[in-house]
Amino acid sequence: MASTAVTAKAATKAATAKSPAEVYREGLALGELRYQRCQWCSTRFCSVSLLCATCGGPDFVWERSSGRGRIHALPQAVGPDDWQERTAVVELDEGFRVRARLAPTPAHRIWRGAPVRLEVAETGDGSLRPVFRPVAA
Repeated sequence: MASTAVTAKAATKAATAKSPAEVYREGLALGELRYQRCQWCSTRFCSVSLLCATCGGPDFVWERSSGRGRIHALPQAVGPDDWQERTAVVELDEGFRVRARLAPTPAHRIWRGAPVRLEVAETGDGSLRPVFRPVAA
């Protein structure tokens, strides 16, 4: 599924008045993972940035991820219960990677290449964060 630009005239005008962190957090509140795409070189990334790490360009457009991807890498587990709060590097269908927590999932459902989908979870302090849940292939 292709990404959807979050750039309707009204949305773009409102988004330019907000900080990148606010736009990102608003997306999470709507259950979306928003990411920036450099208008100079088309590099995509999920971290909030003021300059493109690839070309140094300052012009970005916000896009919305489909929220689907695959586990690209897993850190080494330390204990038997680590699968409950594991993190992973997830490669999203749009072609960029993000490090995020995995939703509590039985260990046999977590492997490199496992398909995942986005969920948004609330932290202890009330803020929101992206979480990925492995899904059936």
